[in-house]
Amino acid sequence: MATIKDVARRAGVGIATVSRMLNGTGYVSADARKRIEEAIEALNYIPNERARNLPKKRAGIVGVIIPDLQMPFYASFIRQVEIDLHEYGYKTMVCNTVEISSREKEYVDMLERSVVDGIITGALSVDEEVYQQIDRPIVSMDHDLGPGIPLIHSDHGKGGRLAAERLLRQGCRSALQIGGLFPANTPSNDRYLEFERVMTEQGVPVRTIRLEWNRTDYAYYREIFERHREEIAGANGVFASDMGALALCHFASGQEIRVPEDMKIIAYDGTDMTRLPCPVLTAVCQDIPLLAGKCVDTIMKLIRGEEGIEYRQITDVFIQEGGTG
Repeated sequence: MATIKDVARRAGVGIATVSRMLNGTGYVSADARKRIEEAIEALNYIPNERARNLPKKRAGIVGVIIPDLQMPFYASFIRQVEIDLHEYGYKTMVCNTVEISSREKEYVDMLERSVVDGIITGALSVDEEVYQQIDRPIVSMDHDLGPGIPLIHSDHGKGGRLAAERLLRQGCRSALQIGGLFPANTPSNDRYLEFERVMTEQGVPVRTIRLEWNRTDYAYYREIFERHREEIAGANGVFASDMGALALCHFASGQEIRVPEDMKIIAYDGTDMTRLPCPVLTAVCQDIPLLAGKCVDTIMKLIRGEEGIEYRQITDVFIQEGGTG
C-alpha cells in the first residue's frame, strides 16, 4: 500500500507539501499540485481519513531552537518568546544547539514525536530538507526553510545600509566588518552584503575578518583581534555584532586607539549590553520584542489550524544613538 512518503517521492516534493495539499492547510503551487495529483492517481494512494480525524492532543509546549544561548541577541529573543508564549498558556522548551547539527535534528525529531506542539527555530546548522519532511507547525526566524514554512526576520539589508551611511557621514575612509557571511540560506547575510555595497560605491575599501561558524564568546574575539592587529589599526570605521563591538572597544583602549576619535564602531543587534558601557555603543537595533511576538503569534496560528498565515514577515531596524560612531 502506498504511503504519503511514496507520493512525495514520486511527485518530487516534500512530505509537508503533500500534506498541505491534502488538508488544505497552506500554499501549494499549481505545478506541485498537478504532480501530486498525478502521483496519487498512479500509486492509487488513499489518505488515512481515520488518522487525519483523530482528536489532536496537545503538549502545551513550544520548542525554541537557537544556535547559542550565550549570544546576547538569542538570550533576549528567548526571554521575550517565553513571556509571549506564557500569555497563550504555553510553556517554552529551549533547545541550544551550539551549532551542532545532530543536536538540532534531535530537537526536530521531538516535534515529529509530538513531544512539543510546534517549533520556532533560529538555528542554522541543518539543511532545509530536515524541516520540509515534517508536517507539523514550524516557524523560522532568520533561516529560509522554503515557501511552506513561515519566515520572520529583521530588515538586515537596511541595517547594513544604515551602518555604512552612518560611518560615511562620520568620515570613514577605511572600513572593517567583523563576521562575514553565514554558510546558510539566511537573510541576515544581507547586512554584510549591503554594508560592503554602500561602502564600495562611495570608494571606501572594506575588509572582512571572518569568524569561525560556531564561535561567539568574548575570549574568541580577543584572540581574533590579537591575530589581526594591523587590519584593526588600519581601519577608522568598524561594523560588528554587539559582542564583537564591545570586545573591540576594550581591545582598542589597550592599543591606544581612541574611540570614536581614531576609530568609529557601529554594533549590530542593539541588545541591552550595548547600553551598559559609557559611552553607550552606537548600534543598529533589531526590534527583538516585535520579532518574538510575530514568531509566537504565527506558531500559535499554525498550532490552532487558523488561516491567514503570513509566510514572509520583515520587521524594521533603527539606529541607537551612542558615543562610538
